[in-house]
Amino acid sequence: MSSPGGDQELAYDVLRHLMGVVDALKRHVTAIATEFDLTLSQLDALKNLGEPCSQRALAQCLHFDASNVTDIVDRLEARGLVTRTIDPSDRRVRRLLLTAEGEAVRRKLFERAIDETPISSLTRAEQTKLRDLLARIAEPVDLPI
Repeated sequence: MSSPGGDQELAYDVLRHLMGVVDALKRHVTAIATEFDLTLSQLDALKNLGEPCSQRALAQCLHFDASNVTDIVDRLEARGLVTRTIDPSDRRVRRLLLTAEGEAVRRKLFERAIDETPISSLTRAEQTKLRDLLARIAEPVDLPI
């Protein structure tokens, strides 16, 4: 049986490694976003636009104020990745839709993120074990694809 200090040290070490994984994944995704000339906020918006939604709903998904999302959407729209349409059930609401180009960029982004993920250095068995252990800690986040 290990001492409380030993358990605390192990938990600390595990947490340090998990935070290192988060940092590595963030660097990985940032590098890919940069190659596509996108910010992380724009990439996150694309991730959350699998289905048409209002700007307010997108802001909630991104945990931003609706006014902050306007600039993100403006830039995506200027690039031809997103379009605004009138919501047929409420003409005061603008719905955000990915354009065909936006869908293609979104797909390519997340294919690259998955194909070149830092965990690809692990064997299939190791990835399966890691997934199963992580599933005991947290629910997975939905990703496009």
